[in-house]
Amino acid sequence: MTKIEVLVVVLVIGVCGSLAASAVLTARLRTRDATRLSHVRELQDSLESYFTDHAGYPMSADPLALGQGSTQCLSGDGFACSIAPSNSYLRVVPTPPTTGLSKKSSCSGVSNAYCYTGDATSYRLQFELEAANSVLGLVKGANCATETALKPGACPSL
Repeated sequence: MTKIEVLVVVLVIGVCGSLAASAVLTARLRTRDATRLSHVRELQDSLESYFTDHAGYPMSADPLALGQGSTQCLSGDGFACSIAPSNSYLRVVPTPPTTGLSKKSSCSGVSNAYCYTGDATSYRLQFELEAANSVLGLVKGANCATETALKPGACPSL
């Protein structure tokens, strides 16, 4: 082989390696965002079950970082539990995968958290995505889940 042939082969291998690395990183990002969205849907389902039984959502005027300390489960007392009773709506409140996040959803002194506020008739659950999701209309960064929809951008007054 000539030097030019060797350089061409090395260049082709380098380009293929770069494309493969980029594809793997993108797949990991999408998997983490899919996990976050799955968590949000799970939280929404649990909150709706709570609403059905209690005619209201768990009350919290101040944003709560879910899945931390005393907010590790959703029971009849709302998020005020660290050990889930057997009749919990959500025995383990998930925490988001923090890799790739940029602290756009922080509350209660916790960075990169699912942040919840609620009253008897509504709730807001702020979460962050690493990339925009055009199918759901969500943006890169902070997004908001409510009792009616997923909305792009940070939750108002959170």
